[in-house]
Amino acid sequence: MREDELDKIVEKFDSDSEFRISKAFLDGGIDPLFGRLQRAAINQNCGGGDATISRYGIWANTVRDNIRQADVEIENGNIAEARRLLRRAANSLSAFSELQAHFDTMGVGKVNQELD
Repeated sequence: MREDELDKIVEKFDSDSEFRISKAFLDGGIDPLFGRLQRAAINQNCGGGDATISRYGIWANTVRDNIRQADVEIENGNIAEARRLLRRAANSLSAFSELQAHFDTMGVGKVNQELD
């Protein structure tokens, strides 16, 4: 991919006033959020394979859909459910970051954290 094409994609989604929905992968829905992340990480751990990028893309859409559903819950006044969905989306992103630290070949990721 050329850099100008990459820039164009990022600019397309750079908004804080509305949700902009990618059609690059299947819709995520709100579940199975952690199952999709786990399958992508297992794929990556086993040497990548053709499915790794697709699995991470579908997982990302699932994270997005949890956040979108939280927005709906806020509009409906269901703050407790919105907070639950936002926490699980954020926790899934944290799990992704920690998983990627284990694959980091540059040594930027910190993998010596204690798991609870």
